[in-house]
This record gives sequence, structure tokens and C-alpha cells, in this order.
Amino acid sequence: MLTARIHPLSGSKFYSVIFRGKLLVERSLDPECDAARALLAQGFTGKLTLCDGKTGIPRTIIDIEKAAKLRAVETANAPRFRRHETCAEGSPRPETDEDEGEGQVSVS
Repeated sequence: MLTARIHPLSGSKFYSVIFRGKLLVERSLDPECDAARALLAQGFTGKLTLCDGKTGIPRTIIDIEKAAKLRAVETANAPRFRRHETCAEGSPRPETDEDEGEGQVSVS
């Protein structure tokens, strides 16, 4: 199983992800899904264990291929997973009210 370390950036909601000693994701609000997309782009598949950057304790286990298709969105009640779709310009598609009706999706 692949492992990476997730590091919160002090004083912010952003995270960085280190994989095999190299920076994989920088300044992410959605480090699990962003790491999955970065690894999938490099040809990695399977499970990824994200460990705390300071302690090394496992925090999350994700399926790379499934998580790469998702994005985390803060809603009024709790964070939810939504489909990750990219516009022609390469930026994520804007959030719409229609997205609120989508159900939760399991990542592992």
C-alpha cells in the first residue's frame, strides 16, 4: 500500500502532501482528492494511506481512482463529496444549487 504524509500549513486551512519524500500537493483545501488526482496522473492506482505529517499516524485510507473523481465541499450541515468535473479551461466547475441534492459518496 502507498503512503503519503499530510501537513497542515500553520494558521490556515490549507494542507501540503509529501509522497516519497517529494512535495505532491501544495496549499490544498482538499488534500485527499488532490493527492489522488496527482498520483493517478503519475500512473499510480490502488490504496493510499495518508498519515499525519508530524506523528506518522494514519489518518485516511483512500482508493486513488475513486477519490480522483471526487472533491470535498463544505455544506451547511457537514462536508460532502461531489463529482470532480473540470471545465474546458481546466478549473473545477462552479458549485450549483443542484449539487446540494447529490448524496454522499464513499471513498474507500
